[in-house]
Amino acid sequence: MRFSSSGLVVALGLAACVGCADAAGDAGANGPRADATAPPAATETLGGGALTRVHDGDAGSPHVRVAWGVSGASISIAYGRPLLKGRVVGDSVEPLEGRVWRLGADEATTLTTDRDLMLGAAHVPAGEYTLWTLSTGDLTELIISYDTGQWGTAYDESRDLGRTSMTVSTLDEPTEQLTLHIEDSVLRFEWGTTVASVPIMVH
Repeated sequence: MRFSSSGLVVALGLAACVGCADAAGDAGANGPRADATAPPAATETLGGGALTRVHDGDAGSPHVRVAWGVSGASISIAYGRPLLKGRVVGDSVEPLEGRVWRLGADEATTLTTDRDLMLGAAHVPAGEYTLWTLSTGDLTELIISYDTGQWGTAYDESRDLGRTSMTVSTLDEPTEQLTLHIEDSVLRFEWGTTVASVPIMVH
């Protein structure tokens, strides 16, 4: 059989095109796709938990919800985060001596748990509650209230679930914005140069 030079060129060209198509098909089947789903964005964290931004706050104190997993329990706290703006805790900004504080800004701070807890000496059944503090002399107490959904000045002592003392210490550098933490089974808040904490035990 005889091939002309022009016929041989055409045959080689067709084989090359077929090879290109096969390679393209293999890349499409096995290689990366241009429209592959991008990995999810990293979750924001605050105080050792997963942060959800709620709203900016009426007076400029952003509201957040932070969720933690503690010994099999799902715990979240929703609160407003005031800023010092040159003020001094215990003097020109809450918490003030002898006055119940909402542990935040604007609406009352809300705790939600799906398991029974011990917050310090207070037994807290699974459910939703509000958190408050009261500082009197050397004693700072965490107050857990049955009331929920209220403004942060509408505290009713008769609705207390319980109270427990907090361990208070001083920070070397002030915390400009109120932050609640749960780490190593301890709930604490940092605000100004004050840090106050209470242990958590899950039932």
